[in-house]
Amino acid sequence: MAGEKKEQQDEFAFITEKVMEQSIRRKRWMMRILGTFILAIIFGTTAAVSFVLVLPYIQAKFPKEEERESITIPRDELPTMTPIQIEESNITQEEISTTEPIIDIVENVLAERTLTIEDFNSLYEAIYQVVEKVNQSIVTVISVESEIDWFNNPYESKGETSGLIFNKTDTEILILTDIESIHSADDIRVTFENGKECGAILRKADIVSGIAILAINTEEFTTKELQAISTAVLGNSYITKPGDIAIAVGSPLGDNYSMAYGVISSIKNIVQTTDANYKILSTNIVGSKQGKGFLINTKGEVIGILTKLREIESREQIVEAIAISDMKGIIEKLSNGIAISYFGIKGQEITTELEKETKRPQGIYVTEAIVGSPVYKAGIQSGDVIVALGETEVKTMKTLRNLLDNYELGDVIKVTVKRQGREEEKTIVFDVILETQK
Repeated sequence: MAGEKKEQQDEFAFITEKVMEQSIRRKRWMMRILGTFILAIIFGTTAAVSFVLVLPYIQAKFPKEEERESITIPRDELPTMTPIQIEESNITQEEISTTEPIIDIVENVLAERTLTIEDFNSLYEAIYQVVEKVNQSIVTVISVESEIDWFNNPYESKGETSGLIFNKTDTEILILTDIESIHSADDIRVTFENGKECGAILRKADIVSGIAILAINTEEFTTKELQAISTAVLGNSYITKPGDIAIAVGSPLGDNYSMAYGVISSIKNIVQTTDANYKILSTNIVGSKQGKGFLINTKGEVIGILTKLREIESREQIVEAIAISDMKGIIEKLSNGIAISYFGIKGQEITTELEKETKRPQGIYVTEAIVGSPVYKAGIQSGDVIVALGETEVKTMKTLRNLLDNYELGDVIKVTVKRQGREEEKTIVFDVILETQK
């Protein structure tokens, strides 16, 4: 009996010990859970406080895309009459808004008396006043590139070009410049006419036309400084005609804030580029081979962007400009950070006269389907005539460019072409997927 009692006591002690061990383990487990929970609260609170403190800096440094104000640049309509016809018509100067103050000065002086040196001085002073006003919108764009020399020592190389302030919103200042001077820059700085310098970012660029849009945050300026910043007016180059006074500003002579003036000598030259044909405003102004900048009229309106798209067989560097009215759609897209859709052709318009001569339909004659481009991949060939994009008829390169601007990268466009066969002309529809140009 005593032995059985001893066994029962030992068994009870064993059970009690087991229960106590389980209770201790349960408490330890609960303590671990509680500790983990407390650590999670501390970590979450720390993260939340850190996020609240850092968020304003992140928002200032990297503003959301949706916070950016959309930029709209009104397009210019092609005149129903040529500039010469407009000039010779009975329409008043007030109705067509082509009155140019400097021309009026000359005509008034000639009507009243013989010109004197003082009259010439007055004329040149009037031109200078126009330039001085536009120069308030001109900036110096400085590109900084980090490089390594032969001895493995780092150094910085700097380049300068001119830029044009053409738009100002509550949040940013937009500057039009050339891509050649900044395409490989590690840092971009902008110096204003008053000497103020600040950083800028590249919003977007177009390698075909060679233009780029820079953006500067308005927080870099005081309210008074912002109010003093002047924006240039993008004029209507469609009404420009030969004989009009033209002024080159920016850095036409190689140095920023230089100027040169003359007259428009021709508006008939057209340059075929990828997916667009640009009208070239030719002048009798002699500039520098390193010259960059803009062409303005006597109202101070920008009518062209100085360009080297067309090679001129001359020992002198004659100033030419891409007509600004042909560029407004591209400037608008780049200003909004939208890449230019790449189609991939060089084309020539088949007019009514050419249709009769060549027996080909009106449309865009593909002079070159660029190898590797979207149209080339789709199967469009040189010699094809593009007659429609989607459901829209296409007869001019301007229409083609405007239609392409309505599409986004990756969109599939049904392109209708006429292809000359051995016996007859065939109508073929291709699916072209838009890309970005590399």
